[in-house]
Amino acid sequence: MWNCRGARKKNTGNFLRHLVACNEVGLVGLVETKVEEISRLEVDRLVGREWDFFHHPAVGRSGGLLLAWRRDILKVEVVVATDQCVIGQVVLPSLVRWNVALVYGHKDYHVRRQLWETLGSVLSPDVPTIAGGDFNCCISQDEKKGGKRFRLSAGAQEMMTALSQLDLHDLGFSGPRYTWSNNKEGASRIWVHLDRILINSDGLKLAPFASVKHLNCLASDHCPLLLQLGLEQRHPSPKWLRFEDIWTSFPASWRVVSKAWERLDVGNPVEVVNLKCRRTLRALHFWSKHKIRDLGVRKKDLEERIEQLQQDDCSVWGLMPEQDAELRTAVAEFHSTLARLST
Repeated sequence: MWNCRGARKKNTGNFLRHLVACNEVGLVGLVETKVEEISRLEVDRLVGREWDFFHHPAVGRSGGLLLAWRRDILKVEVVVATDQCVIGQVVLPSLVRWNVALVYGHKDYHVRRQLWETLGSVLSPDVPTIAGGDFNCCISQDEKKGGKRFRLSAGAQEMMTALSQLDLHDLGFSGPRYTWSNNKEGASRIWVHLDRILINSDGLKLAPFASVKHLNCLASDHCPLLLQLGLEQRHPSPKWLRFEDIWTSFPASWRVVSKAWERLDVGNPVEVVNLKCRRTLRALHFWSKHKIRDLGVRKKDLEERIEQLQQDDCSVWGLMPEQDAELRTAVAEFHSTLARLST
């Protein structure tokens, strides 16, 4: 789940496809899409062709919520959609049904009360539930650094009460401590933990090893949040050429397939199809080996350096000028690398 601050930005699509491919994501929630309508073609460019989606429109260029899911893995039925949340019933491959709420809380706590009322009227305590997104509220001094001193306002108290009544629990997290920054320099910089993913008691019983990770803050001023319901599984590397799902996340692979498939072959139709499939698989394999591997190593190195600089940024009052320049350069090169992977 991620406050992307604009779904039509090129960096948003490149970064989102990178996250989906690297983490084997099956469901994505985006808030602040800033678009009134989003087409099937735009969703294909964002996450891939095998995804279904539901979009609640923005008002002008404010708000907008997009819930997307892999149709071959999940079945989703949207139950409620408002400016502050989209709630759907998700059926996993194990046939277990979950409630999933994508949240974009209003900054005004008077308006945010409508969010708590909607969640309370729709979510059932007897159904495993996940609620996540940008709540636009922090509830302790530990969740804020910089700016005015934190005070337990009426909005924060209402949020704490609502989460308790809804039986929604914070799992803790790994990764960056704060999920949003105003990106100002020096002592004017503010960091706040605004984004979170919560699970109810029934969900914790079904997924006791669930974990939340705050990913690097790139392509937006908010960190994406990754929820894993179980232990990480490591798949043995294949000993023969095998189609990799990750290839479909790169639009460049579509041209590789098209070029290999369009070559003229003659003979028995069945043999022709088999020949085209073998040739296309080899083409994808070598394209991946020579292009994705080299760029992938560079991307990983940049990601690790950016993470280190962002951690340094949070541990002190801003970075030194030369470090800040290095961070900006690394972020720009990271997005350039993602763009090359997409082309």
